[in-house]
Amino acid sequence: MRAVLLLVAAAAMMSATAAMADNKSDCQKGIAMIKAELKKKHPAPVLLTLRKALSDAETEVIEEDWSECMDDIKTARASYRQFLVTAGAGQAAAVVG
Repeated sequence: MRAVLLLVAAAAMMSATAAMADNKSDCQKGIAMIKAELKKKHPAPVLLTLRKALSDAETEVIEEDWSECMDDIKTARASYRQFLVTAGAGQAAAVVG
């Protein structure tokens, strides 16, 4: 019985460690993506959101809070995607109109 409990505990710890490593890697990739987007031309509100998300994500890296970092990355992606949707709709209207 103890052996089974020990195996279950070990499996749970390994899966949690793997998930943390994935979040850390994804966070670092997300920060690189935000930095790349900041080098491109975007409207002021998008740039503001990207800068704030980058600042917050870098703070979370220092604190090693990977889930919070991923929340900041998601905020940046949502802002950028909203810009793409809006820009795409404007271009489509210009072509149709």
